[in-house]
Amino acid sequence: MPVRTLSAVVGAALAVLATVAGAEPLTGLTPAEPQPTALAPGLAVQYAYAIVNHLDEFKGKKFEPGPPILHLDWKMGTGTVLTSKAADGVLAIITGFLLFEKPGVYGFDVTSNDGVRVEIGGKRLYEDPTVHGDDTSDRIDVKIERPGWYPITVTYFEKRNTATLVLRWIAPGQSGKLAPVTGKVLGHRKN
Repeated sequence: MPVRTLSAVVGAALAVLATVAGAEPLTGLTPAEPQPTALAPGLAVQYAYAIVNHLDEFKGKKFEPGPPILHLDWKMGTGTVLTSKAADGVLAIITGFLLFEKPGVYGFDVTSNDGVRVEIGGKRLYEDPTVHGDDTSDRIDVKIERPGWYPITVTYFEKRNTATLVLRWIAPGQSGKLAPVTGKVLGHRKN
């Protein structure tokens, strides 16, 4: 496994520091305007195929649409990555909408192997942009002012060997463990 660059290490450290216990929730997320009314299930995805070491290497790659991502609970091991056609060298840009059914503070965490960036409502929730084994973020709290559909973009790559991509959450007023984000709260516009 390659050595992480200083900027990648600093970026990962800043992401961790921003999510330490007691940190203020992320605010200012913007819902989709206008709110979508007819969405297809799951999230849209586009794939490119190349061996990369950092999310910045997506630039200039040719992406093609793939089958929708119906959930965000992927522990693929050495098998095919997401809904792509490959087990190695997969770059994915996943887009659509996430439904927040009520206002309040939601808790999230992200597990990935390899690089990932998660953006919701125009705000970066989490980023770990380089090659690494399964790694889970600290809990990230997000304050939602208005319920509704919020744009979500997950930028992800798997270099070689094993692959994991999991986004977990817990709604306001709930206790217990965070659960994977499932299909009933994910939607995308049909092309």
